[in-house]
Amino acid sequence: MPGGAAYGASDGPLDSQGRPVSGWWLRFAAFVIDSLILGVPYGVVLGLSLDRHSTISTTRITASIVVVGLVFSVIYIAYFALLNGSERGQTVGQMVCGIAVRDEATGGSIGRQRAAVRILALEPGFALLWLPVLNRLAGLYTIVAALSPLWDGRRQGFHDKAAHTFVVKVR
Repeated sequence: MPGGAAYGASDGPLDSQGRPVSGWWLRFAAFVIDSLILGVPYGVVLGLSLDRHSTISTTRITASIVVVGLVFSVIYIAYFALLNGSERGQTVGQMVCGIAVRDEATGGSIGRQRAAVRILALEPGFALLWLPVLNRLAGLYTIVAALSPLWDGRRQGFHDKAAHTFVVKVR
């Protein structure tokens, strides 16, 4: 094409298969969708649990927070590990946004274990939902990790580097 970019050309970096790497805003939008899918049930269950124990001792309220936090820690990590580790490599939010997590070298699936490592490298607070103070501190790290693709020339976040992945556009 004289004077124009070839079909499918990208202004940004490409993965090992020549696919365009996702921009930060698409990744952010996908994470917001996934956070709503996971966060709304967590908030409802936690709220119901606290309401049920509101007239009982502080020890029971704290125990409720710990139990609900432990259960949802497992659910959060499993959600990302199973979906990002699948052949498709997409959570529900990523499906909506047309992006997928792929292996840095082969462009293929990363498997459940690497997907779990990846999400814990991004959101260590998921493993700490049952410890409210540490969870909040982990949230500060998560903000930096989530923003890290913005200053990386290959658009990889800390979590992508830890798991050797790219987030690519699939449509």
